Amino acid sequence: MKPNVYFSEQVDSRSIEDVFGRALRDGVKIGRESRVAIKVHFGERGNTRFVSPGNLQPIIGSLGKINGNLFLTDANTLYRGMRLNATDHLKIAKEHGFDRLKTKIVIADGEKGDEEVDVEIGKTIFSKVKIAKAVAESDVLIAVSHFKGHMLFSFGGAIKNIGMGCGSRAGKLEMHSKIKPSVSTNCVECGRCIEHCPVEAISDESGKTRINQVKCIGCAGCIAVCESEAIDIPWHGATSRECMERCVEYAFGAVRGKERVFVTFIHHITSDCDCMPDSRVIGDDVGIVSSTDPVACDQAAYDLVLRKHGGRDIFKAAHGMDGRHQLAYAERIGLGKRAYTLIEL
Repeated sequence: MKPNVYFSEQVDSRSIEDVFGRALRDGVKIGRESRVAIKVHFGERGNTRFVSPGNLQPIIGSLGKINGNLFLTDANTLYRGMRLNATDHLKIAKEHGFDRLKTKIVIADGEKGDEEVDVEIGKTIFSKVKIAKAVAESDVLIAVSHFKGHMLFSFGGAIKNIGMGCGSRAGKLEMHSKIKPSVSTNCVECGRCIEHCPVEAISDESGKTRINQVKCIGCAGCIAVCESEAIDIPWHGATSRECMERCVEYAFGAVRGKERVFVTFIHHITSDCDCMPDSRVIGDDVGIVSSTDPVACDQAAYDLVLRKHGGRDIFKAAHGMDGRHQLAYAERIGLGKRAYTLIEL
């Protein structure tokens, strides 16, 4: 049976509540005391394209009628910015107005990004994935995503949001690369990373800090404690297709055993993700989609963007790659289905 995807061209409170409510009624079971994680992106400093608190309010209002145990959440980043640790992450969330929603905000993997749960998935790349603790321990996952371009994925939506977004810092390192971090020339030899390393993989060799690549377990803790930004992250250790597949397997782990609903906003379509300052808008606004199936949700969003732009793939034009590989791989591993029934509201 094809999953339903609900679509509205309008982006207003009534339409948001409508598409979300229709998906919620597709067999989603939420108890009064279920732990409900609302996965969002709080936006990086200089970015204004993230899903706004105002557009989250109808979703929170609908959930509040049936559940009293919900919270907004995101996990810390691998790159250095306002979302590297929980203290700064909460600060940017407040700056962007999310505190006005009067809903608890939880940074899912803790202050340093190391609070995680190993979730068994038994897939081709990973036998288990490192999911941020607050997400892993929730009963329900509501993923609210912004559909936009991405330098590695071509486009990012629900799958990118729950895959990369729900991995702990060590999980993000696993998704981005098969290579371990190294120490750059910025190092001031303070020794904090040496003290923090849980497996003694970092040492001082003749006055120079070095990371033993054999001992290193890729926990990414050194990145979090280095104040001189001297830990190099091997962003391009995996190809785009490999990174997509790794993220898809993490998405599988993030939702495993949970009730779930996906709401994706297809407007302010930028060339790059919300982890950086505003990038150029590459397409026209489309609307909102919602579904209980993340693959169908992303496929519908992609199809609707193509429909809006006369069949032209604006993401491939921007980044030179085909983002549909993530959808094909997601269907192959059982995350969801690409065929869907579109219900226009």
